[in-house]
Amino acid sequence: MVENTKKSFLDNQKDYYERFEFKFTVGGNIICQRYFKINNFNPLSYASKELPETIEGCGRMIDRDLKDKTAIYLSLAAPQVFKNEKEMETFFENEYNKNRMTLGEGIVLKHPNTHDYAWGSNGPKLLSEKFDTKGEFFNALTQEDWTDYKFTFYDNGREVCSYTWTGCYPKAVRNTIDLSNKRSKMNPDDINGLKFDTYLLYKMSEDKQDIVYKVIREICTVCGYPDEWYTTTQTFTDANGKTVTYDNEKYLPEIVKQEIKELKKKRRV
Repeated sequence: MVENTKKSFLDNQKDYYERFEFKFTVGGNIICQRYFKINNFNPLSYASKELPETIEGCGRMIDRDLKDKTAIYLSLAAPQVFKNEKEMETFFENEYNKNRMTLGEGIVLKHPNTHDYAWGSNGPKLLSEKFDTKGEFFNALTQEDWTDYKFTFYDNGREVCSYTWTGCYPKAVRNTIDLSNKRSKMNPDDINGLKFDTYLLYKMSEDKQDIVYKVIREICTVCGYPDEWYTTTQTFTDANGKTVTYDNEKYLPEIVKQEIKELKKKRRV
């Protein structure tokens, strides 16, 4: 009898880990995590100013993606808010206001109204449900709405550098973050029968690029530069007017310094 020696993913999970990794967290919770390889890795990149600038750029890329989705969400879900139907009807008696609307644009009526509208070909069209079931568009922002977002680059589980910012995005955006922008992709011919929440997710990801691929590419590129492309010293003037120069390479962890030495030995061979 031949013994089955094939290992499952869980039995041999370490085999699937790579040396390099990034994590994107929201409020300390991991939202996206990827392991990847870096061809022609240059350890001197850890002493450069280019690497932290790249990591900051990755964080700003994610921030822009979430802001774009926020704009799409608001344009669909609550571009116009009215106290009641009478106020809405009066507003749209003006031709200028009518011409500003686009087909499918949402119209919200404040609670306790039980229905909302969407702009149709002949004016407001009554919907069977409300967009704003929890009053999100009318409640003042609280401290809970402001959250810390962090993008971190790791080497063998050790944090190399990170970028953190505090953001405030609608719940519909921050609770459905998808950096790959693939989760809600579908054939445009199939969207007519979608529920509104699903349609929102589709529109927020429509025509958007894969952020995961882009940030990995950015990190791999900056970590593979030749030595002469890096800026590893920093010069500034202190409070006493004295010019001070720091050599970042001196402050690297010993394990990275050793890797740089070994790389230089290989180059001399």
